[in-house]
Amino acid sequence: MVDGGRSKARRFSAFVSYSSEDVAFTRRLHKWLETYRLPRSLRSSTEGSPPERLKPLFRDMDELTAFYDLTTAVRDALAQSDFLIVVCSQNAAQSEWVGREIEYFRELRGDGHILAVLIDGTPATAFHPALLKVADGRTLEPLAADFRPEGGSRRLAMLKLVAALSGAELDQLIHRDAQRQQRRTLAVGAGAMAAALVLGVLTTLTLVARAETERKRQQAGGLVDNMLTDVRKNLQRTGRLDQLAAVNESAMAYFRGQDLAKLSDDELRQRAKLLQAMGEDDEKRGNLEKARTVFVEAHRTTAKLLAAKPNDTARIFAHAQSEYWVGFINWRNGDGAAARRGFEAYAKLAQRLVALEPGNDTWLMERAYANGNLGMLVLRQTADGSLSRRYFLLALQDKQTIAQHQPGQSDPLRAITQTYAWMGDSQRLEGDFANALASRRAQERIIISLLKVTPADIELQSELLGLQLALARIEVDRGNLPQALVHLQKGGKSASELAQRDPGNNELARQRRIFELFEARVWLSLPPQKRTPSAQAVLRTLGDCQPTSRTESDRELESFCKALLVRKRREEGRSEEADLLRQSILSAKTYQADLLTPTWGINLNQELLPITQKIN
Repeated sequence: MVDGGRSKARRFSAFVSYSSEDVAFTRRLHKWLETYRLPRSLRSSTEGSPPERLKPLFRDMDELTAFYDLTTAVRDALAQSDFLIVVCSQNAAQSEWVGREIEYFRELRGDGHILAVLIDGTPATAFHPALLKVADGRTLEPLAADFRPEGGSRRLAMLKLVAALSGAELDQLIHRDAQRQQRRTLAVGAGAMAAALVLGVLTTLTLVARAETERKRQQAGGLVDNMLTDVRKNLQRTGRLDQLAAVNESAMAYFRGQDLAKLSDDELRQRAKLLQAMGEDDEKRGNLEKARTVFVEAHRTTAKLLAAKPNDTARIFAHAQSEYWVGFINWRNGDGAAARRGFEAYAKLAQRLVALEPGNDTWLMERAYANGNLGMLVLRQTADGSLSRRYFLLALQDKQTIAQHQPGQSDPLRAITQTYAWMGDSQRLEGDFANALASRRAQERIIISLLKVTPADIELQSELLGLQLALARIEVDRGNLPQALVHLQKGGKSASELAQRDPGNNELARQRRIFELFEARVWLSLPPQKRTPSAQAVLRTLGDCQPTSRTESDRELESFCKALLVRKRREEGRSEEADLLRQSILSAKTYQADLLTPTWGINLNQELLPITQKIN
């Protein structure tokens, strides 16, 4: 029977199931979880709030020594535990005892209270077969806190467990924990400096203090790296875009007030990475000039670091990111030639990384991204589906290779879905509608499989909305307007529901609007006598083209809306008003450089032409 909540009467936060070969790791995990104190701002005395500390954890090697009947003791401990933590390794995957503990706990609490901890191997080799079966007999790979060296941040993996065990929100826990670690680092660093001054006459103690200070600086640097990778990724996937600025500010606090000339090379690299993150957020908010300033500053730093050590892969990677962002912001500012130079420089650096370390999947992904960027640029600038598709195929091959190297990992699959999306667009522009649909259906299958594991993932839900829009555009281009309306109305309804659940997410609001505009486009392509009452309601929304903000995406929506309004005014016989609207769109600086708009790939020149299509 599934237990949907936590019982205060239970003695343990979790029962830890593991193989005896993994006892050293399990002891460290046990100690860390039992001694971790939740940040004060997340604690409360109110019912259901996270506690200051977790309840004790049960680890059978220690707790069972006083029992004669081990089976009875294990059952009692499992019954007294809110969660089951399974330490997953190639040893544990073969353990009959681990399998029995999983199966018995599932009978008590269901699948939702089983947490996986991956410490070696891959999900295919480290997950016990019992872990992959859910209550109704289906097979499902659980999400795991990844402690492997290649898995990323171990601290983030720990915090994922704390969030699950305590009921705290993961993004808030990460943010507050990062702030607390930063305060500790700065406090210890200040204390070490004071001790060094007081004890300066004692050479040995001074050296010890310096070593401690350096250790804390390295610890702080690791925290900054974590905030700029795992924390940002989590906030983006959960839709908490409002907190990205706070993360940037927390990370920048480490560098503020320091003499840049005295920063180590690693600290300069981290600062450049932070500037790139800040520029990315500024660009999304529509502040292109501010974004360009920080990207150029980061570029100068990474170029200098690379010149000092031209074969250092970390420096090559850092400068590759700078080349990309400078190229990207030049493209957003309408300088297509400078954008191409930046993207090509990025591609050359990515190829250097692969050449230096052919077996490194991270570098292989960089090469895939570089080819994808070049394909995107060609598609937006020229609408040449054939040439852009060559770049996308190269990107897809690299991403599929990575996915083969990392079975069960979601990030390579997410990357593949994006390439399938671009492939579908290029094939649609070539008029190859059958393959365009095949690419989009391949994208859909992966998205749906990923959503089964993480149904609350905003990025995946948003990508699924984009898929509905893409399917509608394929049907429009091949003249099947009724089917296009089905996709648009389905996607529009889903976009509205998501936007209502997360009213602060502007991206979802924009997606809702783009569905509305494309539906209006379809109705305008039909004779007035073919339009339904609901069509008239959609067309009335064209009367308000004013964007809610001045970001680039909103200006694009504004221009598309006005282009559709030009058609409507012409249809109504208001030619003079239609011509004025048309001129205002054509004079907009943003769309002079590329044939297709940056976000939705709309050919505004084509949209301004009067068209009439027959319904099938």
